[in-house]
Amino acid sequence: MHNTSKVFKFELQSIFNRKSVRVVTVIMAIVFFAATCIPTVLTFFEDKTPIDVDKPIVDLKNSGLLLVGEDISKDELIVYVGDKVTFYIDEASLRKAVEEGKIDNGFVILSSTSFKSILKNKDMTNYTSEMVKYVLTQITTNRNLILAGIDPVKVSEASNVKIVSTEEILGKDANQSFLISYILMFAVYMLVIMYGSFVSTSVAREKDNRTMEILITSTKPDALIVGKVLANGVAGLVQFAFIFSVALIGYFLNQASFPEIVNEMLFGSLTWDAILVFLMFTSLGYLLYLFVYASLGSLVSKLEDVSSSVSVVTLLFMVAYLMANLGLSMPNSLIIKIASYFPFTAILSMPIRYFLTQVSIIELLISLAIMAITTWSLAIFSIRIYRFGSLSYGNKMSLIKAMKAIFSKS
Repeated sequence: MHNTSKVFKFELQSIFNRKSVRVVTVIMAIVFFAATCIPTVLTFFEDKTPIDVDKPIVDLKNSGLLLVGEDISKDELIVYVGDKVTFYIDEASLRKAVEEGKIDNGFVILSSTSFKSILKNKDMTNYTSEMVKYVLTQITTNRNLILAGIDPVKVSEASNVKIVSTEEILGKDANQSFLISYILMFAVYMLVIMYGSFVSTSVAREKDNRTMEILITSTKPDALIVGKVLANGVAGLVQFAFIFSVALIGYFLNQASFPEIVNEMLFGSLTWDAILVFLMFTSLGYLLYLFVYASLGSLVSKLEDVSSSVSVVTLLFMVAYLMANLGLSMPNSLIIKIASYFPFTAILSMPIRYFLTQVSIIELLISLAIMAITTWSLAIFSIRIYRFGSLSYGNKMSLIKAMKAIFSKS
C-alpha cells in the first residue's frame, strides 16, 4: 500500500507536469467558456428593426415572378408575397436574372394551379417552391369558396381555433434531460478514450525504454499498475472538473442570454440523485476501462504497437457510446435495458436510462453490484496480465496468449 501511494503521487505529478496536458486543459476550458458566451455575442447582431405590420404573408426573399396564365392576376399574388418581389415580362429575362445571380429563384406562374421553377442551384434548405405552391393553393381555395357562396374570411376565422392543453408528468420528462444527458455522456466518452490512451502509452513507454525493469526490482507490479491507474483516473477527473467548472462559470455569467428551453434542458432535471447515479457508474466504469487499458499496454514492447493492442477495448467502448446514443431516443427499449446491466456498456447506458426514464432502486443496485464485482475482478486479472506482460519482451503478445499463459500457471 505504501508503494502504491508512492507510485500514485509520482505518476500524478508527472501527468500534471506535462506541458501538453496543461495546454490542452487550458485550450479546452477557453473553448467551452467561449461557447457559453455565444448567445450573449449573438444579441449584439440581432435585428432590432421594428416589426413591419405590412410584412407579406410569404417571404419569397430574392425571387422573381413571371405571370403567364390569364386566370391569375398580379394583385392577387401581391396580397401574399408583397410588392417588393420583382415581376418579369418574359421568361428569357427571368432566366437571365437567375443565371447572372441577380435573383436566386425564378417562378413562371402558368395558371392558378401550376407553375415552373427556374433555379440556378438547389440545396436542401431551399423551400421557396413550397411557398409558391402555398400561395397558389390559398388563392385557388378562396376562389372555390367564393364560387360556393362561402365567405373565405369566415372560414379562416372558424379554422383559427386555439387548443389549450395541460400536461401532468408522473415520471420524468425526457425532453428536459436530453441535452444534459448527451453532454455528460460525451464527457465520459472523452475521459475514457483520452486517459485510457494515456495509461496504456505510459506503461508501454516504460517497457520500451526498459524503465520497467528498474521499477519492478524496487516495487511490486501490483503497486505499479494500481498506482498508475488511480493516478490517471484522478488526473482525468481533475482535468474535466476544471473544464466543467469554467464552462459552468461561463454559463451562469451568460444565463440571461440563453433561451429558456435550453436552461430547462440543462438543469431542469439535474437532481442530486441523478448526479449520484452518474458519478457512481462513471467512477466504476472509468476504473474498469483504465485497468484494461493498462494491462493491454503491458503486452507490447514498442510504443507503435499500443494502438493496435488497445483497439479491441476502444472498439468495445465505442459500441457502448453508440448504445448510449440509441438510449437517448429509446431509453425503454429492451436492448438498452440489457446494456444497462452489461458492465462495459452500463457506464453510459444506466445513467442515460436514469436521466430519461424511471429506473427502480433494485435495478440500480443490481447493475451497480455487477459493475463493482466486474471492476474488482478485472482489476485483479489486469494485475496478473500486467505482471506477466511486464516481464515479457520481444514481439507483441496477444491478450489470448497472455490469458492462456496466466491460467496455465495458476
